[in-house]
Amino acid sequence: MRPIAGKGRLEGVHVKMVFQPFRDDVSLYQVLELALADERLSDFTAVVAWAKESGLGRVRPLLEAFRAKGGTARILLGVDEGGASIEGLRAAISDFDEASVLNDASSGTFHPKLYVISGEVASVVIIGSSNLTRGGLFANYEVGVCLDLDLTQAADAEVHEGVTQFIGRLQSDGTSRALTKDLVQQLLDDARYHIGSEKSSASTADALCSPGGTPSLFGVSHYAKNRDPGSSPVSTPRLAAGIQGANQTENRGELCADARTAERVEKLGEVAHRHKEFIDAHISMTRADSLAIRRQMYGPGQGAQRTVTLFTGRGAILWMDHQPDGKTRNEDLVGLTAEGTRIAELWQARQATADTST
Repeated sequence: MRPIAGKGRLEGVHVKMVFQPFRDDVSLYQVLELALADERLSDFTAVVAWAKESGLGRVRPLLEAFRAKGGTARILLGVDEGGASIEGLRAAISDFDEASVLNDASSGTFHPKLYVISGEVASVVIIGSSNLTRGGLFANYEVGVCLDLDLTQAADAEVHEGVTQFIGRLQSDGTSRALTKDLVQQLLDDARYHIGSEKSSASTADALCSPGGTPSLFGVSHYAKNRDPGSSPVSTPRLAAGIQGANQTENRGELCADARTAERVEKLGEVAHRHKEFIDAHISMTRADSLAIRRQMYGPGQGAQRTVTLFTGRGAILWMDHQPDGKTRNEDLVGLTAEGTRIAELWQARQATADTST
């Protein structure tokens, strides 16, 4: 078995578990990152229930490098259960050499999550619960297995052949069609298919709080989670220094070079981070989403309402796009200011540094 994500070599073992979202385990993104960079592997096929721009945007640099060195990338995805997005379908056309969509009205939901990266002598097969989305790549709670196959061995070659035959059956069936811009438009125009947009995310108010504003019944996880491979690189060198065992106090001094910044990170960092995390996952955020997050953090009632100061002043970390009449509504868009993004990244980097020192 080749080492996967630095987890070491286990002679004679070619199965690796993929657990998410915990940072000390191996995510789907990490497996794809290594496999797509493997010089022996030149053919990539993804078979997923759906793919979204939130995920494709993060693996796009990996796919571009893979295709630039002569690799071929294919994707077969579904449009069932309202999981497909306009952005994901359009991105699949441009990011892959071949893109197809499958829908079988006479059968059940198209629901596989299968990734195969292969060459003449080796193949990596990932089977699990992860779609090609941001959550599926690293953020969601997911489980899968990674088979690291030696195609010079008869047993491994037989497994690989079975997987490729299954994919070939899907691609050649009458339920599968080449994904084109025209087909995307037809899907959008046909009421039988529910194709959403990643720019209009549903509110998380119900998930975070009850209608009465009661805080969540569940607590906060104690475990460090995977970092977003598509996030800003601002904090990467600082995090790397922390991971390499640099002094914790020195790293915190580098992250928050002045007392005022340190105070703002301590006071506002988590709320900024939670907003950034939501926006990264859903592309956009509404006033209702923002209020739900603040209610979860500060409690119901006036505690959350007072945090409107986050939107005002020279050091505001949030902005709100008000209606023309100046009134606020739940669907008003909310975003992070440049200062808010800076504070969020410093807080996240500080948390990561603290994690590595414990």
